[in-house]
Amino acid sequence: MKQKILLFVFFLLLFTPLILIAKNKITLLNNKKTEEIPNTDVETQIITKPVPLPYEKVLLSQMTNEQKVGQIFIWGVEGTLNLTPENREFIQKHKPGGVLLMQRNISDENQLRLLIQDIQSTNSIPLFISIDQEGGVVSRLKWNEILVYSQKSTKTPQNAFEISKQRGTVLKGYGINMNLAPVIEYSDNSKSFIYKRTFSGNINEVIEKSIASLSGYRESGIIPVAKHYPGHGNSVIDPHYNLPVIDIVNEQWEEHSKVFNIVIRNTNLDALMVGHILFPKIDSSPATISNIIIQDRLKSLGNFTGLILSDDMEMNALEGLGGPTELAEAALRAGCDILIYSKYSLDNRYHQQVVYEHILNLVNQNLINIDEKVLKILQLKIKYGIIDRE
Repeated sequence: MKQKILLFVFFLLLFTPLILIAKNKITLLNNKKTEEIPNTDVETQIITKPVPLPYEKVLLSQMTNEQKVGQIFIWGVEGTLNLTPENREFIQKHKPGGVLLMQRNISDENQLRLLIQDIQSTNSIPLFISIDQEGGVVSRLKWNEILVYSQKSTKTPQNAFEISKQRGTVLKGYGINMNLAPVIEYSDNSKSFIYKRTFSGNINEVIEKSIASLSGYRESGIIPVAKHYPGHGNSVIDPHYNLPVIDIVNEQWEEHSKVFNIVIRNTNLDALMVGHILFPKIDSSPATISNIIIQDRLKSLGNFTGLILSDDMEMNALEGLGGPTELAEAALRAGCDILIYSKYSLDNRYHQQVVYEHILNLVNQNLINIDEKVLKILQLKIKYGIIDRE
């Protein structure tokens, strides 16, 4: 009996560790299998990091209606070394998105730099500092050959690229960040209003030079604004004084706007200007205030998503077509993102003040929404480093 007990104890001591080891292995295997089986419980929530808002949307969310409305205007200013005290107060109060430098604001290089610094100090959101520096007959700055070299003298696309890049570099050195150029219209009538301001050559050569010029400006860090959509063609009428009328029909539209259409399809065009031009067989309203031309043809059919600027809204071409507030509202509703008013006065002789107040009133009453326009403006300012990303 004693021997049986001893034998049982011996086997117990021998096999117990083995049983325990086997049990632990089974437990480990079960745990591993459990870890490998995905959790299919539909109630389990997956925690993900929130996607940060684009910086322009962050800025927009922090803006007042007054600031938003200011962004959709580019205004002419008064002053040389500095803004006049009255104009400075006006700019600080209304915070425009940009200014347009005219001949009256310019005397020399150092003065120009000081004026631009003064303008930029008026607003927490940096401004577009724009100028008409096409070269040739439209040259606000005239103190070197690069600045005044005309589009008509441009011989090749490479020449167009180099002139635009060099000119853009000069402009950027003064603090200018937007050039209302190049003119990318085609005209073969030497008596046309726009002829001397266009590139020379046949329509395909004009297209090639236009694309090259735009590329040169972009490479210099300047925003180029191609103009004047959809083109003055061979009209002899100057819109500064009267409204050009072009009597084409729908079937001729593609050919008339060909340069713009091809440039838009083949470049990343950031901005263009719409001209005050009437196409009576297309629409009864001039292009600047035409839904058919801007919304339907330029944006929908033309797939243009860049910034759309009006030509100067105080040109005589628009005289008799409505009051300043009516025209401004019509241009915005038609699809313009920025309206240009080149003349400032302390009273309401010119239209900056009355138009601003009218659009602000519409925004405050939710009668017009300009958020998408302001977003496009902020995006472009960020893209070109005008606004820093914090």
